Amino acid sequence: MPGTYEKNKFDIAGFAVGLVEQKKILNKNKVKENDLILAIPSSGLHSNGYSLVRNIIKRKNIPIYKNIFLKKELLKPTKIYVKEILSLINKKLINSCANITGGGLPDNIKRVIPSNLCAEIDLKKIKPLKIFKWLKKNGVRDLEMLKTFNCGVGFCLIINPRNLKKINKHFSKDYKPYVIGKISKNLKKIKLNGKIDWS
Repeated sequence: MPGTYEKNKFDIAGFAVGLVEQKKILNKNKVKENDLILAIPSSGLHSNGYSLVRNIIKRKNIPIYKNIFLKKELLKPTKIYVKEILSLINKKLINSCANITGGGLPDNIKRVIPSNLCAEIDLKKIKPLKIFKWLKKNGVRDLEMLKTFNCGVGFCLIINPRNLKKINKHFSKDYKPYVIGKISKNLKKIKLNGKIDWS
């Protein structure tokens, strides 16, 4: 993490351990063919890709203190989805889920897909936030965008299609989930179709 850890400085990190009842564990076996993949909007960068953002700011000599848009975006707290997800689990409305963090959509969704099934994602359906459009305009390639940033998708749900209408009432207006793909039969665990519209 260049620019974060400096000489003669140190970092203190903490962690938490949680317990879950066995019957509430979401495992890969619950994911079935024709399940839907829903995107829950992110609040912004979610703590990922800041080294690349700093690199762009330095390379393009952007006066960060005068840039109201960047100051606001780069200080936005990460949206945490725990209350909504626990509510969905308690009501047995989801088969699996994935937090979209480092590695982006491709690396995080494949972790929850069983062998012989594939997460087919239509990138055209993704709704990128302004900060990601700004990054794209500043020279970040599509592949790098998908691998480094959440691109506007903070969390993904995999659900039975019949539960789609029941899901939305668990989320506030800014974080309503929307369909970006489905589960199909394929040896590849993830298949990305189309391109994100950055306009």
